[in-house]
Amino acid sequence: MAAATHRIEAEQGLDGSLAQLQVKDAERTGFLSIAPVPIGNMFSASALLVGATLGAGLTLADSLLAIVFGFGFVMCYMCLVVMEAADTGLPTAAFAGAALGKAGARYLVAIIVGIACLGWFGIQAAVCGASFSLMMNDLAGIDVPVWASTVFWGAVMVVTAVYGFNGLRYLGYVAAPLLAIICLYGTVVSVASGGGIAALLSYVPAPEAAISLVAGVNFAIGLIAMLGTTAGDFIRYARDRKTAVLTCLAGLLPAGIVVLMMGAIMSISTGEANIAVIMASFGLPAVGLIALVLSTWTVNASNVYSAGLGFSVMLGRDTDNRKSTTAVAGVIGIAFAAAGILDHLTVFLNVLSACAPALAGAMIADYWIANRGDASKFFIGKGFRACGIAAFAAGTLTALVTGGTFGMIPVLSFLDVPFFIGPVNGILVSIAVFVAVRRLTEVR
Repeated sequence: MAAATHRIEAEQGLDGSLAQLQVKDAERTGFLSIAPVPIGNMFSASALLVGATLGAGLTLADSLLAIVFGFGFVMCYMCLVVMEAADTGLPTAAFAGAALGKAGARYLVAIIVGIACLGWFGIQAAVCGASFSLMMNDLAGIDVPVWASTVFWGAVMVVTAVYGFNGLRYLGYVAAPLLAIICLYGTVVSVASGGGIAALLSYVPAPEAAISLVAGVNFAIGLIAMLGTTAGDFIRYARDRKTAVLTCLAGLLPAGIVVLMMGAIMSISTGEANIAVIMASFGLPAVGLIALVLSTWTVNASNVYSAGLGFSVMLGRDTDNRKSTTAVAGVIGIAFAAAGILDHLTVFLNVLSACAPALAGAMIADYWIANRGDASKFFIGKGFRACGIAAFAAGTLTALVTGGTFGMIPVLSFLDVPFFIGPVNGILVSIAVFVAVRRLTEVR
């Protein structure tokens, strides 16, 4: 670690902001301190929504297979990414500069993470709006249009992200555990009222709702694809590589599988794919819907904050004055929600499952293949690095073409060439292109 720090600070000639971002030895911690972060993140409306989508389109066994394979794939590259983060002590936007160049990381990572955060913001704001409308109808008999609820709660989330709200942190402490309890309760109740375990195991989706196993894998990958690439932002505090990997495999992986399977089971048992409707169908509809609203509020405030911060960095603005970019990002996110991004969840997930692994592939090729995992060789050059940019572009395009994404867009359907699993193809191509272009342009 000391050698890497010396190289970063002494050899690279970068500004002092890099050293300020780097985790100090005194800040390093263990598994029990880091693991609650990814575990808490998994108990969210997004995870339940994806789980319910899988349950509506696959058998229970295939849902589990899609989740395990999808999450297992992401874990493979996530572990390599977080080990690099633990070695360097830097967040993704910083250490991605080794593969992409400082300017490449500044723009590319900010754009990808920003768009992903805004997409999830729009989806979760839509879920929150639907939940609030159902709650008002059930409790007070008031019919509030979903779009109006979505815009209202989206605005609340943006305002709390822009101006801050100290109570939001405490809401987070309540929201995730409450949602976890409601999900456990809902799973038990839905199974009991839906014909029991036998009905679950014998469930076959209707032909018009059925999806392929490969599509299910893509959905599972899309849920945590970006997390797999950016998990180093918080796992960089791990005291060593072992702790970083343990946080992924013993923390995030089992929590994710449990949450998505809960969503799938509740969807199969109730015959619903809409997570807000599912929550309203239990014996405690108000509590379930309140848990969804609180969960989306706390998570989405973080989403729009991250998007605004990323855009501030990309534009070269002082991150202390990022309120205007956060506000603009929030307005865009609300527009996404009101325009019906929730109806395009499958396309959004497929795009994420294409972009994030390709970006991870470039970072893995640089650190683990070119530098053989040696932190003392870690180096961030100025400008754009051709091999990293080419790897990301080629990997993303490969995943989009072979993963079925273009098949969902009529005007681009001629580009759809299904083959194996898009994200897997994409990361392999990204790694291969990085190595090839590096040999052609850099290695002498």
